[in-house]
This record gives sequence, C-alpha cells and structure tokens, in this order.
Amino acid sequence: MIIEGKKGRRPAGTGGSPYCRSHGLKRMLLGAGAGLLTVASAHAADLPVKAAPVEYVKVCSLYGAGFFYIPGTDTCLKIGGYLRSDHIYGSAGQGNFYLAVPQAQFNRLAADEYSFRARMNLTVDFRTQSDYGTIRAYAAIVAQQSQNDATSNGSAGILRAFIQFAGFTVGHAVSYFDFLNSADYGYIFPPISAGTGVNGTDLIAYTWLIGNGFSTSIDLEDGGNASAGISGTGRGKILINTSMPGALGTSSAATTVTNDAARAMQPDIVGNLRLDQAWGSAQVMAALHNASGGYYSGVPGALNASLTGSQSFGHPGEAWGWAVGGGAKIANFLFPRDMIEFEADYCHGAVGYCIPPTIYTNNWVYGGGNTLAMGYGSDGVFNNGGQIQLTDSARFSVGYQHYWNTQWRTSVIGGQVYSFYNNNAQGQLCGTAPGSAGVGGASSLYGSILQTSGSFGGVPLHFNCNPNWSQTVISTRTAWNPHPFLEIGYELGWMNTHTANSGSVIALAANGARPAGVYQIKDQDGYYMALRFQKAILP
Repeated sequence: MIIEGKKGRRPAGTGGSPYCRSHGLKRMLLGAGAGLLTVASAHAADLPVKAAPVEYVKVCSLYGAGFFYIPGTDTCLKIGGYLRSDHIYGSAGQGNFYLAVPQAQFNRLAADEYSFRARMNLTVDFRTQSDYGTIRAYAAIVAQQSQNDATSNGSAGILRAFIQFAGFTVGHAVSYFDFLNSADYGYIFPPISAGTGVNGTDLIAYTWLIGNGFSTSIDLEDGGNASAGISGTGRGKILINTSMPGALGTSSAATTVTNDAARAMQPDIVGNLRLDQAWGSAQVMAALHNASGGYYSGVPGALNASLTGSQSFGHPGEAWGWAVGGGAKIANFLFPRDMIEFEADYCHGAVGYCIPPTIYTNNWVYGGGNTLAMGYGSDGVFNNGGQIQLTDSARFSVGYQHYWNTQWRTSVIGGQVYSFYNNNAQGQLCGTAPGSAGVGGASSLYGSILQTSGSFGGVPLHFNCNPNWSQTVISTRTAWNPHPFLEIGYELGWMNTHTANSGSVIALAANGARPAGVYQIKDQDGYYMALRFQKAILP
C-alpha cells in the first residue's frame, strides 16, 4: 500500500522522515560501538601486562674464548674445569706418594698396591675492566672420591682462590718461585717437582711488567710451621732436635719424625725475574725462608729434665734458609708444538723449595727380602745448647713433549733430588757430636730405631752412619685426545732411592707386617703405572 503525502511516497511501515531514519541509525551505531568498547575493556583487564624485553647473555670477547657477560653487569665470567678418573698400580699410591710409608713396606697389609680416584675440578674466572686495568677473581674447587677417603662422601678442597688487580695477586695461587710444572709431562706428582702448581700456596705478590717480555715479581708466601711442616700446606718447616732420643721415631713407629720447628713467625720472601717470548720463556728466582727452631728439650746440668719443650731451657738463635733456582722452556723444539723444559734449584735450610716436604720428610723404603733404604728431609738439625745446622738440598728436572699428530702426544720427564747434612749435623744424627742423643754407636739417634752394633741371632751388625740420600725418577706418558676436551692417557714410571747408609747390616724391630730381624740397607727401586680418563669442561 502506498500512502500519499506532501513530500511524496514512501514504503509502508518505514515510519518517520529521512532525517529521523538517519538519526536513529547513528544512535544504533553509537550504542553498538559503546557495547564493543565495554566488552573490549573487560577483556583487556584480564590480559597480562606486557613483559620487559628479555636480556640475553652476550659473548665477552675481551679475554678469549668461553667468557660471557653476566646479565646486567659489565663483568665477564668463564666456567671451566674437568672430570677425571685415575687408576694407579704400583709404588705411587693414589697419585700422590712415592715410596712413602706405609706404601713401601711391600707387604699385603701395609697399603694398597692398586688405587683409584674420581675427581672433579670446577673453575670460575671473573674479569671486570676498571680505570686501573682488569680486575680478576679466580677460584678452583676440587672434590674427589678414592678408596683412601675416610668416608664415602669423599673429600673437597680449594686449589686456587685469588684476586688480581693493578699488578697485585693475593690469595691462594702458584708460588712465584715455581717454573716447571710436572703436570705438563705426567699424571703422578714426582719428587723432582717441589712446586706448588698442584695445590697452590697462600701469598701476596706484586708483578712489574718491564717491557719486551721481561717481568719481575716479589711475593710474601706461606713458609709453613711446625704443625704444617710434615703434613700440611706451605713449603713446610722441618727441624730435628737431635737431643731427643725419639726424634726419628721409635722401633714400633720408625718413621714418625718429631718436628721441633717454630710455628709461623714470618712469611717467606720470594722473587723472580722472568722473560716470555715467542720462542719460550726463562726465569731465575730466589727465596728467603725462616727456619727457626722450637725450644731445647733440656740443657747440660738442668735440674728438671721433665720440662721438655718448655721455655725454661730457651731455644736456638733465629735461622734463615734460602733457595735459588733457574729454568727455561723452548717451544716448537725440533718439531712444531714440541716443548722441552728444565729447572734446577739449590736450597740451604729451605728443603721445601727442592724436595716436597709432605712426601719425603720420613722416607723409609722397604724392598724385597730383608732390605730397606732410608732418608730424612729437613731444614736442619740442632741439639740442646747448640745452634741450628741448616741442611743442603738440590734438584733438577727435564721434561720433553712430542706431538705425533693432532690427537697423540708422548712426554718424558726425569731428574734427581739430593739431601746433604754437614759434618756437625751428621755427628749429631750419628751420636758422635757432644750434646746429641746418647753419644756413641748403638745409642745414637738412629739407635732409637735401629740396632746398629753388636750382633743379632749370631749375625754381626755394623752401620755406615751417613744421613745423606738422593732419589732418581723418570717417567713417560702417552695421551690420546679423540676430542680436544677428552683425554685418555697411560703413564709408566721408575724411581730409585739411594742412601749413603748403604752396605750397613742392622737389626730392626717388627714394623707392621714386616718381622723383626736382620736387615741390609741398600738402594731401592720402585715402579708404577697410571691410567687416566679426563673430560674437560673448558681449558
């Protein structure tokens, strides 16, 4: 139906004018838009807040491979270390002790002929730039499990923990006396290497960079004390009071030395002059070591001899030992990547710079049959009322490593150590010097542990009393690196202990499973082999 109107016709049911129709449409659209906005606002309230941009770890190329920036800082960090499994057979024992009692008693009850250990070493290296150069903080933490650990939990320790800044190094690091590191040529710590490269030592050092590869360093480091001299940290301090009859032990504990050194009084003073060039490196070094003793165990005519070790009897005068040494390393020797290196040291009253004191303080070596060798390493000896007689020691070592190809290499390391006592010291140990324990023959200091005269079971006894001794070592290692971070290696070693008491025929009390009887003192040999598997995290 069409309705007629003044303005024309329109469809039925549409109602209103064109203006009304337009206005109604706008209101409808506005209402729908408002509804959509309301719904959108409700949903927006449920959405999470936009996250901040992720800060990714960035590579730090300032200090070489493996470093990255700690997020949010300008400090670079490198995490490294290794996992290792060692299996050792023979005289080396757990990779630490060469022919040390009881390992060398050579019987079924004294020690393990086969030993093993699993070790983890974790290193962290922090470096930050400053107006005074790089600030570095480095630590190496070791944990291991072996059959000789006291509990199934194993053992742990700190090998390195030091800070370096503006030429200073402070903390637990390698001594600046050290040069040759035996770990570059073998797996077993040899007696020809008295360095601190394995366990480190506590020190405060400063290094001057002179230029053209030259540098010089001076440091104050742990010189040990009477407590640490035999079994603890530091270079050690070992003195024998020859007026004490049991200073070298007793017949039932023939290698338990009584250490009569003073506790730590001053640090050792160490310095070096070093050259590093493309062809290799060289170094000369020196050390000053406090070798002062404890107290006299008595004095001639004393009314109360029971005050052993008391201040009542006084003490010998202060004594300072010293050590000097030198070494050189030549890179690309004969063939590319090959290396040859040597070090030689001489020590006077500072045995720890030439001979590892924690291993060789008490050196009794039993051999096959009724034979043994003996030797004692010490800074010096003294008797009641006398002054310290400083001992002399020396060592040299040579290492060579050859690369057959990128995966195989073979190294050889060898050398000798020596220990010498002057005539006065020998007289004290042998009982011929006034003031030493039981002057004369069988009652000498050695007489506390040996029967050196007379006869035993009808066998005449005699003793060539001379405390000097030496040891020779040579070993070879071949390593395979199927991957730069994986190593499988095998080492063979031989050592010989030479004693100046050789040729003596003495009588011994029972010592562990070794029976009492007549023994001959003679040089002794020892052998070992070691197998290692090692996976590095980063070098």
